[in-house]
Parts: sequence; C-alpha cells; structure tokens
Amino acid sequence: MSIVCLSHANDFGLFSASEWTLLPYKTIQLQVQRGDILQSLQGTVWITVDGQRQDLLLSVSDMHTVAEDAVLRVSGFDESRLMVLSHLPVQMIEKHEVSGWHNWLRIMGSWALQRTELAA
Repeated sequence: MSIVCLSHANDFGLFSASEWTLLPYKTIQLQVQRGDILQSLQGTVWITVDGQRQDLLLSVSDMHTVAEDAVLRVSGFDESRLMVLSHLPVQMIEKHEVSGWHNWLRIMGSWALQRTELAA
C-alpha cells in the first residue's frame, strides 16, 4: 500500500490517496468515510458494503463516491489496483476469513496442489 497527499482541484481541501494491489481470492477490509472516492486503476475491483444488499464492480478508471461511513470488503478478479481518495488516511482492517467462498477456494487450491505433489 502507498499513501500520498494531494490537493484536490475543486478546493475541498487536502486528500490522502491510498492504493492497494488486490490479489485474486483474497479480501481486504477498508474503513471509509462519506465523500471518499474509490477508483479502479487496474483490473476489476469487487466491493461489498457491510449492511447493503448490492455489490459494486469497478472496471478500469471507474470511480465511485462513498455515500456514508462504511466498512468495505474489497477483492479483485485479476491483479487489480484500487485507489481511495480521502480527507483522512484509510485504514485496512486486519481480519482473517475463516469461512466464505474466498476461503473455500484457497482450501480447494491447496488440496489440489497437495494431491498433485503426492501423485508425482
């Protein structure tokens, strides 16, 4: 993750730009605030907002303005990159998934690799 400080063109003050490279089958959690701007810099970014029924998909250069303070679960389909522009530095919440389809895919991939090594 990299962070830089920017001056936004329409004089709303200084923004902090945080960037993450998203790996397939790995989810990160971000605490965002109302007015933060999300932008996909590379690949497709899949965003789930805690407490909402619909997910958000951002393709390259797509932008989304956050409507309210929220926790986002973010992952990418390929080697995606997400940038968040915020008045405050965005914090990644460290939490390990123990259930869900991302964890299931990791377990299945590990199982397939072990079976391949045993067969060799």
